Amino acid sequence: MYLSASSATTEAPHSSYLCARLSAVFCHRARAAQLAACVAIAWASDVAGYSLSVIRQSFPTIVSETSASTASISPGAEFQWKRLPPAERGMDAARLTAMKEELARRGTKALLVIRDDAILLEWYAPGHSAKAQHYTASLAKSLGGMSLIVAMNDGLIRPDDPAHRFIPEWRDDPVRRKITVRQLATYSAGIEDASSPDGSKSLNDLDGWKGEFWRGRSLGRGGSVWAERNPFTISLREAPIVFEPGTDFGYSNPGMAVLALAVTAAIEGTRHEDVRTLLRERIMRPIGVEDGDWSIGYGRTYMVYGLPVVKWGGGGITARALARVGRLLLRKGDWEGEQLIAPRWVELALRHGGTPLPERSPNNPYPTPAMVWYNNEHGAWKGVPRDAFAGAGAGNQHLMVIPSLELIVVRNGATIEQESRGEALWGGAYRYLIRPVVAAVTDRAAVESEKL
Repeated sequence: MYLSASSATTEAPHSSYLCARLSAVFCHRARAAQLAACVAIAWASDVAGYSLSVIRQSFPTIVSETSASTASISPGAEFQWKRLPPAERGMDAARLTAMKEELARRGTKALLVIRDDAILLEWYAPGHSAKAQHYTASLAKSLGGMSLIVAMNDGLIRPDDPAHRFIPEWRDDPVRRKITVRQLATYSAGIEDASSPDGSKSLNDLDGWKGEFWRGRSLGRGGSVWAERNPFTISLREAPIVFEPGTDFGYSNPGMAVLALAVTAAIEGTRHEDVRTLLRERIMRPIGVEDGDWSIGYGRTYMVYGLPVVKWGGGGITARALARVGRLLLRKGDWEGEQLIAPRWVELALRHGGTPLPERSPNNPYPTPAMVWYNNEHGAWKGVPRDAFAGAGAGNQHLMVIPSLELIVVRNGATIEQESRGEALWGGAYRYLIRPVVAAVTDRAAVESEKL
């Protein structure tokens, strides 16, 4: 039997989580008194606002009975975006149109610009629509990473936990035992990526463990299937460590697979069957995203240590659903008055934690790695507020949020950078999306100067 987070270590759990659990022993008389006491305990712990999710996790029956009269009314379903001319939200319509036309020429399928809860620009290429999912590529890592934030919120996992707390076979490995959750989440764990060094081969055509990571199988002569392979066990055992954990930045799909496994182990024993279920019940449905508007993990579930593990990749999502995720983070976990995630955990996940930074160049202004998200904390994007954060995937799948401007931007489609100019993914994103949309804001004088 796989060891859960609670049994795999003797470390004390997060105090808020502990208080909520212990309160079950003492609060057993009147249900109303029980719920009130639990709220008080969780509120008095680390941070106000932490209580609701913890209480729901620990006392699902009580909470469901207490809120039975309103259970059918989702705050997410009630919320609707407004539609306004750009000028009414301090944005230049001509600049937004010019940006849209340039992006349309560059294979864009969906473009959505929202400010202060109002849609100012929504455009879809022929054949695409507001109800159509678009593939996310690695933007799905940020969506899957929402499960990490929820697990931290619930006291089930902490940023500086050693990964071996959730992965027993790493405990005796002299190098892997040093890897932390934060390092996995910020691409600083040192696990080699399953990619082609020179880009000459597609991912499925890579040799050895790298190709098997993507294909999910090894191939014999003539391309026949030799054996089924599990990308998670490949990541655990076969992906080499190429630098000392915590000493460098190195993008790693296998590293993210290990993180998905760690979060799955952390939530074992809760009411959430797997990461997909957690995201549906704790994030997507509460913010009004219908089940048919998003997907993750190529629709597959892998068994590792007896745990159902879902890849944080292979996703699809509609532009409006993605914007709702951005709004939840912009509001620091609040959705229409319900604190789905405590602000401290949203803030922690979106800020730089001191891990190594990626190499940058004018043609690739790589942002600062946060926990499965990126931010502009170090000013890689010139002229853009420092509080901007984003998720991104291959082919320039982007969600960008700038809290100080109340701005949410979604872009899906084909690659927009110009390789002939030496532009990489972030170079194209900055040149054709990030810089133009910020330049369209006409009331930037209202933004505090220290955030620029």
